[in-house]
Amino acid sequence: MLLALPLSEDEALVVVVSILLALVTWIWWYWELASGPKFQLERTAGRALGLVPPLALVVLYAILRSWASFDVQNSAEYLFQYMVLGAAWLGVALRFLPWLGISARDDVAERGNPAAAVALVGALLGITLCYAGGNVGDGPGWWVVVFSSGLATVAFFLAWAVLESASHASDAVTIDRDVAAGIRHAAFCVGEGAILARGVAGDWRSAGATLRDLAAHGWPALVVLGLAILLERALQPTGAEPRRSPVVCGVVPGVVLVAGSLAWVVWLGEAA
Repeated sequence: MLLALPLSEDEALVVVVSILLALVTWIWWYWELASGPKFQLERTAGRALGLVPPLALVVLYAILRSWASFDVQNSAEYLFQYMVLGAAWLGVALRFLPWLGISARDDVAERGNPAAAVALVGALLGITLCYAGGNVGDGPGWWVVVFSSGLATVAFFLAWAVLESASHASDAVTIDRDVAAGIRHAAFCVGEGAILARGVAGDWRSAGATLRDLAAHGWPALVVLGLAILLERALQPTGAEPRRSPVVCGVVPGVVLVAGSLAWVVWLGEAA
């Protein structure tokens, strides 16, 4: 049975602002995908990106219902608040992806690049996990979620920036159109998102405690980052092999990255 807990004024404001941001960012996202010439001619990549946001929200809903604060799990109002906040969070975060080398409009809608579509699917899921992690555990209010999820999301983007600086991973995706590179990048995003989400999860004690938890539980994100850099340098396309095997150079290393990340999360167990 759902509790009928009325939202406070600041919570209602968060809902209104989140709805507006979600509408603007997602209308923008779908308009960019639908207006590109390659979306009309090569629909598979665009359709995949179009389907992932609803899937990401389903994943978020499942996490909120299972591991969020008890008053969120049992309240339709709070579930709605954190769902629309999550939709806005993801929509705003996607605006930063072109700065890291991969663009839904330029690479998917304009050029019909399947490797970029795969990489962006991973990015969507990774950012969703970062936001979801900040919702896990009991806390005093929405600002705790913003702080914890923000910490994980900033760390996620920093890790991506380091990967890009150290290996120019986006070149293999956007220039070489190498699907294997797109798969590796997607796996990197999901793995980083899972570890960082677990790093900020748990009952709220203080901002300092959350930072310490991220350091104590999220440090394997650095291992995933280092491994991803090594894989990119070793497996990027070359003149002799302009198209790497999607299975050998994409799926296999991707499974290693994701499986290792999830194994750490499972080993830690539920956040206290």
